[in-house]
Amino acid sequence: MQTLKIDKLSGSLGASIVNFSLHDLAEEDFQQVASALWEHQVLVFKCQALPIEDHIALGKRFGALHTHPAARGVNSHPEVLWLNNRGKKKNITQVWHSDVSCEEKPPSISVLQAIQIPPFGGDTMWANQYEALDRLSPALREMLMPLSAVHKSFDLEAVHPVVRTHPETGRKALYVNGGFTQHFEGMSVAESKPLLEYLVAQGSQPDLTMRHSWSVGDIVMWDNRCVMHYAVHDYADLGREMHRVTVQGEQPI
Repeated sequence: MQTLKIDKLSGSLGASIVNFSLHDLAEEDFQQVASALWEHQVLVFKCQALPIEDHIALGKRFGALHTHPAARGVNSHPEVLWLNNRGKKKNITQVWHSDVSCEEKPPSISVLQAIQIPPFGGDTMWANQYEALDRLSPALREMLMPLSAVHKSFDLEAVHPVVRTHPETGRKALYVNGGFTQHFEGMSVAESKPLLEYLVAQGSQPDLTMRHSWSVGDIVMWDNRCVMHYAVHDYADLGREMHRVTVQGEQPI
């Protein structure tokens, strides 16, 4: 059994797991990782450089893998999403979002590995949606509790609760985002826009976030059910390649 040494990365969320190998995890080691993920929401593992088969196997420890509905996979592995620099104008991840929330059963865990990084820039940020909900006024939280919202993209559409309950922790988190949430169910886009923009802005306040500067071989895993994330495109046309394995989630409740 490996020793799980945890260094917190911000006051709100995120932890670095020090001197811990993700290669061929023993069951007790995987359970340590899962418990740390439920607690810290985002985990950073430095210097892993997992072969693609090991990356896939790691994702499968959390459950069946998700295949992206619109983006290509890596070679013969459609379940490994290929993220490369296509230029800032074509970038779709520079917005606060939760992965593919437009699906009826959106992804739960994402496991991202840095394959090639630019000499500067290319950081990723995450924001704590448990705390985002807790910070809202009691009256606003009470108003949001019964609401659902429509999430739409890639010719897919799903309706999810605005406040969802995490199946592992039982905690409630705000579940709207700037990438996929279109409007509240039963309301128009125009009626919904001011409150949705407010919720996303409040949910991404700087003191709710952590930011990671990548090195080749880094693995970062996060829980889409209680965080949003944002990929910063500040590296022009320089090379940046990432591989992501994503775990199929459950229908939000």
